[in-house]
Amino acid sequence: MDSEIFASKVEMVAPNAVITDSRVNTRPIDHAWVTKKLRAGFDPDRIGVPIVSVRDDGIMVWLDGQNRGALCKKAGRGDEKICMKVFRELTLAKEAELFLGLNDNRRVQPMYKFLAEVTAGRPDALEITRISANLGWKVSDTGAKSIAAVNALGKIYRSTRHPGEALHQTLFIVTKAWGYETDAVNANILQGVASVVNDNTNLNVSSMVKKLANHAGGASSVLGKGRGFRTATGCTVAQGVDQVIRVIYNTGRRGGRLATWGPPAA
Repeated sequence: MDSEIFASKVEMVAPNAVITDSRVNTRPIDHAWVTKKLRAGFDPDRIGVPIVSVRDDGIMVWLDGQNRGALCKKAGRGDEKICMKVFRELTLAKEAELFLGLNDNRRVQPMYKFLAEVTAGRPDALEITRISANLGWKVSDTGAKSIAAVNALGKIYRSTRHPGEALHQTLFIVTKAWGYETDAVNANILQGVASVVNDNTNLNVSSMVKKLANHAGGASSVLGKGRGFRTATGCTVAQGVDQVIRVIYNTGRRGGRLATWGPPAA
């Protein structure tokens, strides 16, 4: 987030007057936490000071504290005003940046952080989204054609001198070989394919796609064999997938074979 300072002031606001915009506060309400706190006994003095943004149309959205707001509502106190820190005149992107800043030291799941980065307009997140969309995928943890492995996407995106090159080629290979099946974009599959891509500048991509597409069991089989490598050698699953892919690629090839370090895949 940049050094721009936004004006705010503490005001009395009723939790029922505040809504969640999932583009900004990307985390769903933690209903288990709300239930646990309610059972322990509702204490208004422990609510603290939630943070909200008031938009030009008067709509008020949570930036921080939506679980505490949900607790107030669940306790039947949603119409009772409490102290909240209120920001005004923020753009949607600035709201998302504030959400990210406020939750920087908290355990926010990678997917929710990534989605907020998209709303905030952060270049890496936007480019990862674009590359994925160009190959028919969406970065999400729900729905068809979704990639939930955001940490893997980020690592692969930044793994080359020109960010995004390896990510595009990796997604191209798995999509052309296996279509839009879930295991095709498993984090270990993606990182294993990217490892092969980054290590072999003269890789015959068309041949790679064909070999993987014809491999019995598809992405699920490759993933399972990668796990077998981990069991046998102590490597990571992604490293195991890397080796499985090399063996599949090398099968039947006389020249241009890829170097391997492990035993052949079963």
